[in-house]
Amino acid sequence: GELPEIGAKALAAFGLVCISTTVGIVQKASQAATGGFHFSTTSAIAIAEFVKLLMSIGFHIGDPSHTHSHLGRVQSAILSAQSQLSWHAIAHIMVLAVGYAVNNQISFYVYTLVDPGTIFLFKAGSTMIVAAIQCLCTGKRFSGEQWMAMLLQCVGMVVVQYNPCQSSARYQSKAYAFMAFSTLLTAGTVVRNEYLVKNYKIGLNVQNMTLYFGGVVLNVSAFFFLPNPNNSVSAVAFFDGYDSPLALGVVFCNAMIGLAITAVYKYADAVTKCIASNITSVLLSIVSAMFFELQASITMWCGVFVVCFGVYAYTTGAQAVDVAPAKATDDSQAGDDEERSGKHKSDEELRPIIGKTDTGQ
Repeated sequence: GELPEIGAKALAAFGLVCISTTVGIVQKASQAATGGFHFSTTSAIAIAEFVKLLMSIGFHIGDPSHTHSHLGRVQSAILSAQSQLSWHAIAHIMVLAVGYAVNNQISFYVYTLVDPGTIFLFKAGSTMIVAAIQCLCTGKRFSGEQWMAMLLQCVGMVVVQYNPCQSSARYQSKAYAFMAFSTLLTAGTVVRNEYLVKNYKIGLNVQNMTLYFGGVVLNVSAFFFLPNPNNSVSAVAFFDGYDSPLALGVVFCNAMIGLAITAVYKYADAVTKCIASNITSVLLSIVSAMFFELQASITMWCGVFVVCFGVYAYTTGAQAVDVAPAKATDDSQAGDDEERSGKHKSDEELRPIIGKTDTGQ
């Protein structure tokens, strides 16, 4: 019925808000006192990716859609994965894994420069950068209402980040540069993911298994072969620092964020995810003002409201654009398209986040 459906949406959104807010708090708190992390951020993401890999394997094995009566669950799962994957598809997924691995480490570094409220608000208000990349690379078109909503988000971010007393931005320019670069990486993964959805018929669990396996390999390799500027000390062993509850919280939250967004996919929609993101941004702004030295003001809170309203206006505009073609499409063709993409077009824009540890984007 309608009531259980609303309850499922609310529960999915509540879970996403709780985990996203916790991600912001624990990642900032775990380094706020020392100016760096006492554990390896590459090992933290490697462990989180390994946990998500095990969960994806379990989900795939338990999926009844590919079970054969004459084969066991594990053998059926292996044959199903082999039939869906090709070397070209694996290569495209590995490109996604590289983008996410780099983005995660940039996000950790940004947490040493900026409060979590600003990070999540920048993520919510940076839709225009993603949209511009999509226009250039995939030819995607947006309505006039969507462009106005994106411009409103940008204006709101300027209001939030401008300090009129000092006639300057709240943070140093490199912090905004890294957040913008992180957004560009996110836009690139969106484009790559859209290519995967349109050109390969791969189940979500199989794609995630491949993606998380790549994440484990890349982050373990980065730990052994690349320097890590996020650490507070130069030499940190792979499992050093995990006697701290905050370090364990970073791993746990980064492992669970994928499940939370998957639940939003399954039980809710793009608007629900948007509202959850806005609530998270506001909550983290309040927490940052209380504990992380963010100097709040009436002007800042007005800017926060403008960004959140702009995000909501963009999301509702996207759904309005999607409704018209859907009505004109033949039912059989619509069914084929839905099977191909695995979800409605408006929700498809959220899919790249599933494979990603949502630490900064």
